[in-house]
Amino acid sequence: MDKLKISVLFWEERGPEATTHDEVVDQVTEALRGSGHEVSAIGLCDDLRELLDKLDEYRPDLVFNLCERFADNDNFEMNVTAVLEMLGQPFTGTGPQGMAARQDKVLTKKLLQFHDVPYPNYAVFDRHDIEFAGKMHFPLFVKPLRGDTSLGIGEASLVTEYPKLVERIDFIHSQLKEQALVEEYVEGREFYVGVLGNDPPEALPLMELDFSSLPPGTPRVFSRALKDDSDPDHQFINVQVATDLAPETRARIIAAGREAAFALKVRDYARVDIRLPATGTPVVVEVNANPYLERTSAFALAALQSGLGFASLIDRIVEAAWRRNEPTPFLESLQKARAERAQARRALSALIEKCDIKPV
Repeated sequence: MDKLKISVLFWEERGPEATTHDEVVDQVTEALRGSGHEVSAIGLCDDLRELLDKLDEYRPDLVFNLCERFADNDNFEMNVTAVLEMLGQPFTGTGPQGMAARQDKVLTKKLLQFHDVPYPNYAVFDRHDIEFAGKMHFPLFVKPLRGDTSLGIGEASLVTEYPKLVERIDFIHSQLKEQALVEEYVEGREFYVGVLGNDPPEALPLMELDFSSLPPGTPRVFSRALKDDSDPDHQFINVQVATDLAPETRARIIAAGREAAFALKVRDYARVDIRLPATGTPVVVEVNANPYLERTSAFALAALQSGLGFASLIDRIVEAAWRRNEPTPFLESLQKARAERAQARRALSALIEKCDIKPV
């Protein structure tokens, strides 16, 4: 494909002495430059005007979207994509509709139900209302209705008795200011189905989250604490290629992952988390749009198993997004008209400022 002008968009943390961002930003930037693209960086914190100004300055053909929050709020992830879409700016990954669907875990389950994809029975506890969907049996798993990166998920999230259930629901309400989602806990092996591309999407080699080395009695849950490599138990969690699966079982898991990704309208790349209980029916527990792309992440390792090195993986994501956004003559004329209107607005604003015209 042609070499493009690509802006890498990401959230950065700004302190009084330093600005920091995730290492994946530098890895993706290096890979893009290695492929011959002209790359610029757009770091966002809490000022949307920065995004507009940088897009106006760089005028990228494509934005590689690594931005998972805005103003230190995960829920604004979909809003950033909505801004890009309203501007007519092509970008990688899932759009605002898909982001909205997957951020609301109950909406996710209702879409999965429509597509006949198994998911855990659940109930939603609001302060003034309760919504049940199926009979509930202990053990139960309690988490916020919205939120990423295992926010609010720890050992206390897995409850086996009513008093602990009430206590955890109260924690979600009072500390996180969110509705509580209570799911039946699915005991079993946990797999990751990586999906790459759009038409048709390709399923990457199946990966397994291995809990077998965790100390006895530790819940087999990838909590927020366990994802932190400073946690003592982090060393006991391993992501590995899934083995010793019967071909039929492997096919069922991959099919469930593909269908879940389709149901949630994720684009370009995705990761679907699935538990396999003793019944042998795969149960979808999470659909991740724009999953973490760091070189040692589960998604990157799955791509590597399929023969895609990191640079090749990033190229495939760019290619998938570019093909999806490839302009038609009509869209090109529309974008030209938008650019001309924007230029006229800027010129008018500059003239007003120069003339020091005050509004009546």
